Amino acid sequence: MNAVEDLTWGVVGLALASVLALLGRRRKSDAELLFAVFCASMAMVLLRPGLGDVPTAVTALVTLGACATCNVYWLVARALFRGDGGVGRGHLAAAFGIAALIVAYRAAEAAGGGIGLGALGDLLTLATSTVLVLAFVEALRGWASLPRDERRLRAGFMLVYGGCLVGGTVSGALASASPEWAPVHRGVVLGCVTAILLFTHAALLWRRRQPWPRSPVPATAAMPATGVPAAGIPRESRGAPSDEDRALAAAIRTALEQRALYREPELKVADLAEAIGSVEHKVSRAITQGLGERNFNQLVNGYRIAHACRLLLAHPSRSVLEISGDSGFASLGPFNRAFKAATGTTPSAWRAAQRASSADLPPTTPPVASPSNARPRLACPSS
Repeated sequence: MNAVEDLTWGVVGLALASVLALLGRRRKSDAELLFAVFCASMAMVLLRPGLGDVPTAVTALVTLGACATCNVYWLVARALFRGDGGVGRGHLAAAFGIAALIVAYRAAEAAGGGIGLGALGDLLTLATSTVLVLAFVEALRGWASLPRDERRLRAGFMLVYGGCLVGGTVSGALASASPEWAPVHRGVVLGCVTAILLFTHAALLWRRRQPWPRSPVPATAAMPATGVPAAGIPRESRGAPSDEDRALAAAIRTALEQRALYREPELKVADLAEAIGSVEHKVSRAITQGLGERNFNQLVNGYRIAHACRLLLAHPSRSVLEISGDSGFASLGPFNRAFKAATGTTPSAWRAAQRASSADLPPTTPPVASPSNARPRLACPSS
């Protein structure tokens, strides 16, 4: 076994270990789930050239598994830089379409080619090149308004990802022109795959600790200021928060906003405490003292309803039932009750009213969180 083969098996092992690590997490973001698919597919890509004389079923299985690379990494980039909800059905359909093209091309190639092989190859090249560019462009989205740390993350992504694209393309061209460059190209590809795997793991770990920059919530979805916190408890009736309360409040806010824990229907105080490395009674105190909420349920439902409002506005074709589940409610009844209690109307009526009045609304501005009550007010208007 030569050095390239040794390196191949090492990268395959890294990719498969990545799948296990990602899927073993208790709560997984969209980016982490998509990256697990990418890692598994990349392992299949690296194994495919060395299959040799194996049963046809094994070859077919590996070929199918190897069709979720650049197309899925584009989705990873979208989820990484846009957060959960950044990948929609249309994006998934496009990725599946490219996967189908890859499978069709491999099948035609195995059958001996033919008139359609060249056309399939050209179409596949166009599609894969497009998603490769789109993944890179994702990092540039909204650059001017990004905070410094987010820019650093995205600059690192563009450096690693762009460098791998250039390196793979140049070494591939050299290998096509002269066979003696083939081992060099293989080594470059393995190095690039390793770099992308390691960097993406680091980026996902950073993303777990730092919330992604969210799109501003439309002004139509902002609660009017009242001088009373979201929980409805006058500030003067609560004690002053301690430094520990403030620190835990910030950790709670990060966990809810970055990892969208509120979308878990069975989320409990114990789960939130575990997620931020604290204990239940301290988290409960931080919720009331540090965040100004009446209790855990009030806090979580506020985030859930705000999320539902965004979905109701952004996806008019999605059903209220589907949105309630996506927002973290276990069933439609509690969602309707919580929504009406917060807005004074039902989700369907609220969406219809917002759509009817959207043409007459002024330009939108993002809500501003009060420093003493660190979470923005509920992102839905009352009727």
